[in-house]
Amino acid sequence: MKRLFILTLMIFTTLTAFAKKDWKGKVVDENGAPIAYANVAVLSKADSTVVCGAVTDESGVFNIITQENDGIMMVAMLGYQTRFVTPVDGMVIALKNDATMLESASVAAVMPKTKVTGEGLQTHVHGSVLENAGTANDVLARTPGVIKGQNGLEVIGKGAPLVYINGRKVSDISELNRLASNEIQSIEVINNPGPQYDATVRAVVRIRTVKHQGEGFGFNFDASDAQSLRREKRNAPAAALNANYRIGGVDIFGGANFSRSVNFQESDITKKTYGINKTILNDGYLLTETQNSLVHGNAGVNWQISPAHSLGGKVEWGRRLSYNVDMVVKDHVFVDGEEADKLTTTSTSTMGAFPRETLSANLYYNGLVGGKLGIDINLDYYGTKESENTLASEISEMTHDAAVSSESDNSSRLYAAKAVLSYPVWVGQLQVGTEDTFSRRTDHYFTDIENVTDISASSATVKEDNVAAFANYAFFLPTFGQLSAGIRYEHVNYSYEDVLKPSANMSTRYDNWFPTVSYSNVIGPVQMMFNYSVKTSRPSYTNLSSSVRYNSRYIWQSGNAQLQPEIIRSANLTAVWKFVALVVNYSRTNDAIMVWSTPYNDEGVVLVKPRNIETPYRTMEAFVNFTPTIGVWSMNYTFGIMPQWLTINAPDEREASGVRETKFNGKPVCFAQLNNTFSLKNDWQIEVGGTFQTKGNVQNLYLTNVFADVYAAVQKKLLRDGSLVLRLEAADLLGTAHYNVTTDFGSHTIWQTNTMDTQKVRFSIRYSFNKAKSKYRGTGAGASEKARM
Repeated sequence: MKRLFILTLMIFTTLTAFAKKDWKGKVVDENGAPIAYANVAVLSKADSTVVCGAVTDESGVFNIITQENDGIMMVAMLGYQTRFVTPVDGMVIALKNDATMLESASVAAVMPKTKVTGEGLQTHVHGSVLENAGTANDVLARTPGVIKGQNGLEVIGKGAPLVYINGRKVSDISELNRLASNEIQSIEVINNPGPQYDATVRAVVRIRTVKHQGEGFGFNFDASDAQSLRREKRNAPAAALNANYRIGGVDIFGGANFSRSVNFQESDITKKTYGINKTILNDGYLLTETQNSLVHGNAGVNWQISPAHSLGGKVEWGRRLSYNVDMVVKDHVFVDGEEADKLTTTSTSTMGAFPRETLSANLYYNGLVGGKLGIDINLDYYGTKESENTLASEISEMTHDAAVSSESDNSSRLYAAKAVLSYPVWVGQLQVGTEDTFSRRTDHYFTDIENVTDISASSATVKEDNVAAFANYAFFLPTFGQLSAGIRYEHVNYSYEDVLKPSANMSTRYDNWFPTVSYSNVIGPVQMMFNYSVKTSRPSYTNLSSSVRYNSRYIWQSGNAQLQPEIIRSANLTAVWKFVALVVNYSRTNDAIMVWSTPYNDEGVVLVKPRNIETPYRTMEAFVNFTPTIGVWSMNYTFGIMPQWLTINAPDEREASGVRETKFNGKPVCFAQLNNTFSLKNDWQIEVGGTFQTKGNVQNLYLTNVFADVYAAVQKKLLRDGSLVLRLEAADLLGTAHYNVTTDFGSHTIWQTNTMDTQKVRFSIRYSFNKAKSKYRGTGAGASEKARM
């Protein structure tokens, strides 16, 4: 790794030594906003050949050092008209939007414009109807390529994304609720992230905020309360205060927030187990209610030493204030049609010896050396610990009663470093770097259960070291388009040791290469982009724990220390024409990790644990997005389909071979997102819409109902500058935002219907004073490891 950096620096130093002319400048759009990653090239006047080039940074700034003293400068960016100018030091070059990509000036001023950037789809928020959507979460839910599901925001077909705000990774996802929509300049959704991102990252969302001028003190305050419509006195208040002080090149910022959540789930569960000699039927019922309150704080400083150099640091801390999970499980068991047990289990889980705490820190440096060599260094620490106690009481009408208590605690530490060097080569940008993460986790589990030898205490230590190196080159030519190609190498050492269960100990090593390729161009009025990438998905530390945990008398749960990482190969095609965007994704996953349930004994106990699927798991997602505007009515409609191909060899004792082929094919899920916004006079805004999803297969499940989440909201901006915003919204108006599922595990089948706590009314108030954007530019390292912890 050290040799790589020495060699790279030697190359950069040699190239710089021959430079004679230094041209600096800035590229902006028609509104004066900086254009990042625009291509700037110097052409020879004699034959128009490319002499050298550069790529603008996040602030739209470029610096070209060349031997060509009398050339022509070409500035190009996908989605804008290419310009040819006579180079002058300190010049500001304004690019115009390509008129062929916009429907008309009147529509473009209202609807959010979406265009291909070469990495993904960028949606312009500032000045569009999305500017008044509420929070960053509300904007993302209406952004092409993003869908708001029951588990939060997801990039369609890619899962939950990593989110960056002005180049800084968001480690606390609640920050998206604290960022006002009118502070957002643009949102870029990247389906196939390049090699500079961890190989486990399948999607990235980059948010750029509006740049405010001036110095001084500013703050914003948000407060909200959500009330469940299904259960009385089940409200979820939240509040956040963020402050910022800027003077000269120093930016000091900090904030604190509190949130309380209350959720419940009610389910009817029927499980059927098929053995060689008998069939066991369990008609079950589940009711669970979770209450959780958290406090979070952050503080940091950014020092802009000069236009070419900045450094800073940030510390974040979080603590759980209260935690309580009440659960009731009922099991009515029949063996070959005869009643065998009628059991009610009541359990309560609370905080243990210490509450959950998290602590993270980031130090960064961004610099431009010699006008061309870009340096980006990040050092990160992340630590967490938590403890939980559970007490369960089992009352049976036919067998014996029991009381079971358990205690679990875990702690995790992560140290990470990331360094990236960039340099303009020919008409593009060469980027090389390294990212190293070192993770340690301890996991302890104790229980006083009697007469069950298979469930015992465990005390495990997990170690994982990941050393990665990557390189990427990207360039743009007006007649050819934009091409980017990169490679990432990761070396991983992993070990699992349980001092109480030495038989479960294991260690392994992975060495993988992950290529990425991206090509984009404009064909007539259509912007096109194609991506290909190889990614991986490593199991969470919880899924790697081999200890068997007691959920109830008939449900046990375990991890699987033998799990292998998934390898995912993906291809993506994107096309944008006026207000229509089309996206098609195809993925093939080897060693896919899925939750599996199997009979554990002849008494009706089932063990739930993850496993690798031996056969490939193939998926496709295709959707089209429309964003037309008619007067005060703005539409954002997405229609899509998600077919999959999955065949699993499931264990089944009834078969002579011991396995039975189960298929989850031929029943694709169709979905639609219909968002309607009405922008009225006097800063009133009304929103009505919903997310809809049909029955169909998802992994090894079949969704048996139609999902529908219908919402409505009304918003009013007050004060002369609109700095005070009141918003009232209602979610799941029809009470149908839940999934019912069934699945076939071979010798074990499950049918489950669910009712979730999704019908809620929420009122929020937001006030901003002297809004000053933080200039924090740390991007963070070890992002995927933090998520696994």
